Amino acid sequence: MATGVIIKGVGGFYDVYLNGDVLQCIPRGKFRKQGITPMVGDVVEVNTRDAVIESILPRKNQFRRPCVANIDNLGIVVSVKHPDPDLLLADKLILAARMNSVKPFIVINKIDLVEDESEIEAIEEDYRLSGCPIFRISCKEGTGLEELKQRLYGGITTFAGQSGVGKSSLINRLYPDVLREVGDISSKTKRGRHTTRSVELLVLPDGRMLVDTPGFSALEVDLIQPEEVQLYYDEFIPYVDKCKFPKCLHYREPHCAVKEAVQMGEIPKQRYQRYIRIIEDINEKRRERW
Repeated sequence: MATGVIIKGVGGFYDVYLNGDVLQCIPRGKFRKQGITPMVGDVVEVNTRDAVIESILPRKNQFRRPCVANIDNLGIVVSVKHPDPDLLLADKLILAARMNSVKPFIVINKIDLVEDESEIEAIEEDYRLSGCPIFRISCKEGTGLEELKQRLYGGITTFAGQSGVGKSSLINRLYPDVLREVGDISSKTKRGRHTTRSVELLVLPDGRMLVDTPGFSALEVDLIQPEEVQLYYDEFIPYVDKCKFPKCLHYREPHCAVKEAVQMGEIPKQRYQRYIRIIEDINEKRRERW
């Protein structure tokens, strides 16, 4: 019996990384009976003689979209333009990361496309109090890559974000030996084409691991209660004890210290407004279920 990590799963077969080698395995039938599906990132025990996954060790976290487990770091990639940055998605990714004890950081890509520095600074301003490290990157020119590479310490890191922001290009520049298909931006829709077709864990030459995931443009956050969302916003921490109501949602309540901080410019307004959109989205989905 050997212990390894699932790096890819296609058609019921799973590639397991074992001590420098990759063994294609099938899972025991008991997993199907128990309603358990192996995931990329799972630490598994393998019967190497029969190439069978015998057990899946407990997961420290798991994501449904993308379908990966045991993530340590989440790199949230946004582009300054082509496509325009989807910061609502970025906020949802930060929320999902922190809900699952994953460390998020933000990668601002395609900085070579901007003529006005303020476009980059506006994104940085939105996240200056979020607690997320921020990196300026140009995959085309190689700017900021070494600093980012140093951030990829230990464990499993995944890059996520909307299609076309340059996730696969980023991996190619960080690790040229790891070949990824790079997609073009549709000239008609100005949106990225999905180029990574399955979730795959890339074992890098330096021993670190990256999850290359298909591009996506939505993340479900309806499993969390609306009042819990604020717990994952570092920006709110200095103010929550100053609200008049102990269970203040910082939404429609009067005498809310968080809303006052937004009005005073102490909390980025756009970031707060997207927080409200997430709250409303959760409430709407809850109403639809009932």
